[in-house]
Amino acid sequence: MKKLITAVMVILLAMPQFAWGWGREGHQIIATVAEGHLDQTTLVMIQSLIGNNHLYSVATWADDIRRERRDTAPWHYVNIPLGGKYVSSRDCAPPKSRVVEKITEYLAVLKDRQASREQRAEALRFIVRLVGDIHQPLHAIGDARGGNDIHVRFLGSRVCGPYDCNLHGVWDTSLIYKRGLRPQEYASQLEEFVKHNTLNAGGTPEQWANESARLAETAWVVDGASLDQQYYEREIKVVDKQMALAGLRLAKLLNDTLGKMTPRDFRD
Repeated sequence: MKKLITAVMVILLAMPQFAWGWGREGHQIIATVAEGHLDQTTLVMIQSLIGNNHLYSVATWADDIRRERRDTAPWHYVNIPLGGKYVSSRDCAPPKSRVVEKITEYLAVLKDRQASREQRAEALRFIVRLVGDIHQPLHAIGDARGGNDIHVRFLGSRVCGPYDCNLHGVWDTSLIYKRGLRPQEYASQLEEFVKHNTLNAGGTPEQWANESARLAETAWVVDGASLDQQYYEREIKVVDKQMALAGLRLAKLLNDTLGKMTPRDFRD
């Protein structure tokens, strides 16, 4: 099992660090948590859009199409300055750093009874991904390209897979993979976390971005820093909470939109 995890981690970390936002498995974990909190009507409506598939099956779709649709790359983050709060004209100016407005935009498509089934299916795929992205603290910060330019040692090593470690990449993948859990196992642990903690499943994308920015301030380190076991034990708790919140909030968004519809609200 450890060899498998290591092999997968090497493959994921070989890709550009800015491309992931929790890594592929992190997004699948979030979608799995969300699926456990969907109403039955919502599940039926989702199946009408993506077929008889689990929600996690579309969690990485937005990465899979990025080479063909390069214009979508800036949709996965927002550039709030360290110590600041979200200002749309500054932090979400087109065509870059648009995660806040894109979540809102695709929710409107999902609710639009005049939109085609294909358009709404695409909106669903983007929402699943972008809600996860906005809860990754380093996706809310513009400084040092969201931590991509902060080179670090992670648990004594300068190398994460074949690439040098940077703070953003550690948050995208390394903290999660240090757990050594399969996505379903991790999701099950987060369900236990949800049961024993009071979490706010509400809020707006702007509020979520501000929450993530505040967490990024605590997680921030200087270039060349060493992230030790104490850093890991402190910040993995933040990772768990943020992924649990992302799952609950994604479920609420879908229950409040697709869950209020019937098959008659869909057109081909």
